[in-house]
Amino acid sequence: MLSKTARIALRAVLCIAERQASGPVSARTLARELDLPQNYLSKTLYRLVQDDLLVATRGRGGGYLLTEPAAGIALGRVVEAIDPEGPERRCLLGRPECSPNNPCAMHGRWCEVREAIDRFFYETTLGDLLSPPATAAGGHSRFPSSREPDSMSDPTSAQPPPAPEDDTPVPLMQRLYDSPFLLLAACIVVMFVFFTAWGVLEIMSLDPAPLP
Repeated sequence: MLSKTARIALRAVLCIAERQASGPVSARTLARELDLPQNYLSKTLYRLVQDDLLVATRGRGGGYLLTEPAAGIALGRVVEAIDPEGPERRCLLGRPECSPNNPCAMHGRWCEVREAIDRFFYETTLGDLLSPPATAAGGHSRFPSSREPDSMSDPTSAQPPPAPEDDTPVPLMQRLYDSPFLLLAACIVVMFVFFTAWGVLEIMSLDPAPLP
């Protein structure tokens, strides 16, 4: 839903917010952390400065800082500074004019989705993204995890009992049947013995040749 530049802007201001307490963050540091070309990132940061979201300081140790606490900057302000006519505000069917007075076939449903998207970006701040997830007392999440067993059930019932070990010896024919390699080897041995015995009997049944 967001343009590439808007996504980069969000990543940049979040990185600055994380380091706000340590002082200004340089464009070079941001470019290295975000793995982006410095010139391209600098143009994005300049637009945020123009919209009074960032302040730039020059000189040694200079860089960028938020103009106000992270808790007071909604994500929607960052996105709007980069892409005021965001893609979610354009007609999905490509019509140049799409309004309640002249709607397209998807206008009504899309407006509901667009309002939910706008509400998320304007109700979520940078401070919300920096805050750790809410947990209950004792460090456990307020929401049950699928990995945690139910406290009302028997904890031992979550795991199946181990299968009993069977010490009964496996018959030879069963082992040959279960292993194609052993079965093939047995067939070769049987054939070898059979043809050897047949050859010996043929030799013994021959009449002795007369002496010259």
